[in-house]
Amino acid sequence: MKSKYLIITIILIVLITIFNGKVNAETSKFSFDKESVDVTLNGTKYISYTGGTGSITWSSSDTSIATVNNGVVKGLKIGETTITAKRGEETASCKVKVIYNSLQIGGNESKNVSKVNLILNEHDTENLYATVKDNEYKEVSNAQVKWTSSDSTIVTVDSNSGKIKAVKAGTATITATAAGVTDSCEVTVYSAPEFTNFTNAKYETSLNGYSENLKISGITPKDSIGYNYYFMITPNSTKPELATKHGQLDQDTMKGKFGNLSVNAKENYIYTRKLSEYSELNQKLYLWVIQETKLGNTYYNTDGSYTNYSTKFVVEAKEIKRTTLPQLNLILQKFSIGHWTSSTSNETGNYTYINFNFPSSTENRKFTLKIGKITNTTILNKIKNNDYSGITELLTYAKNNNSIYSKELTTTSTAYFRSDEALFDGNKLLENKAYYYIYVQFDDENGKYYPIEGITLGQAWLSTSSSSWDLWAYTSSDFKWDNLNSTYTPSDNKTEDSTVASGSLPKAGKNIIMLSCLISVAIIGVVTYKKYNTYKDIK
Repeated sequence: MKSKYLIITIILIVLITIFNGKVNAETSKFSFDKESVDVTLNGTKYISYTGGTGSITWSSSDTSIATVNNGVVKGLKIGETTITAKRGEETASCKVKVIYNSLQIGGNESKNVSKVNLILNEHDTENLYATVKDNEYKEVSNAQVKWTSSDSTIVTVDSNSGKIKAVKAGTATITATAAGVTDSCEVTVYSAPEFTNFTNAKYETSLNGYSENLKISGITPKDSIGYNYYFMITPNSTKPELATKHGQLDQDTMKGKFGNLSVNAKENYIYTRKLSEYSELNQKLYLWVIQETKLGNTYYNTDGSYTNYSTKFVVEAKEIKRTTLPQLNLILQKFSIGHWTSSTSNETGNYTYINFNFPSSTENRKFTLKIGKITNTTILNKIKNNDYSGITELLTYAKNNNSIYSKELTTTSTAYFRSDEALFDGNKLLENKAYYYIYVQFDDENGKYYPIEGITLGQAWLSTSSSSWDLWAYTSSDFKWDNLNSTYTPSDNKTEDSTVASGSLPKAGKNIIMLSCLISVAIIGVVTYKKYNTYKDIK
């Protein structure tokens, strides 16, 4: 009995299986797994399918865009096509879109940038570009790319070229899109660099000791890290070239062509004490002021180099005037000349020196040194009383009177020094505490240099214990004005001075008042001695 039921069960299972298979075979249709697919340019993709029986015939509605072979689709150019397959009496279709493999935004810095900096009024535009590649990672030269900005009030972008332009400070996102691919980068716009306004600037030249100075006031200079000022002097108004590196002044390339300007932030001016090397040249003086300003951030140039400073001329071809000649007559105020003897246990030495600071930065300049006695009491008293006309009168006096010494010499530096031989014998030519003019005239070397001459008043000092002597400028602490109106009798061993003028002069030439004083002193001494002898034994 059990065997009979088992046989019936098996027969039923077989019948059900056969029936279901027949039904499925009758209802399963031929179809693709997806209705649409993306294929990368120059890449392939297999389209899977189900159902149907028999062989399949494949076709593409546009073989210029994509081809198909046994279900393998190959993308040939950007676009869309329809792939169709026929199996028996059934057909299936799938839309195929050919897209790019990748897109990267590039800028001046590199081919792949995620951030770009723009500086208003400095670097406010830049050309972005998109690098598009196919399935073989080859660049596509004719890719159609569209550009957009997330905020055109900050940065605008040309939708076709990718050129960006700063509008105001802030940050926006630039996006590039091509077939099936996209990329974006952040663009930050920084404020324009600040430069000093020289519209109301005042330009002054002056003499400070031995150097000629330039002072520029009427401005509000920056006195902080990242701000620097320089100057150039040219003989005409032709604009000089300005070499920069990363936006800063290229000091190696510009060496010898510029000078530094210092800042006095408290009194709002900039200045230099090194105008002399230019003002000594026989030429007009055109001033060019350069300002170097640090930017808010770094930007990149088309050659890939970076820039983090902005440097430009803020003053162009401003003609300035030299310090007037009467002021230049003070250039010898630190003058001193002397002869010294020194000895040690091993050797004895003698040397003569000339020290003065002259507004000339050039070595080996030829000049004439002229020294003569001054016997004009009017000039002396004017100088003593700080009447500047005394200096100009002293200059005229020196040019029109004889001298005790005149010789052409050559500078070795701005502080001239000479010790190779005695320039002259001061013990014979000078009179102790007498007054002398010291006149210097520099050779213009056939018009190369601006004509310069200088004058000062000196006082002689002769040692009583050695052959040393000095001639001190009236601005020196060793110079003495005391007893200006007293008389002075020169020593017997002094050479007669041909420059002695008529009239009495303290400390210069013979004087009857001095002789009278000496006689009076002698008489008083004799009387005092006799009285002493008379009363010395009185208890």
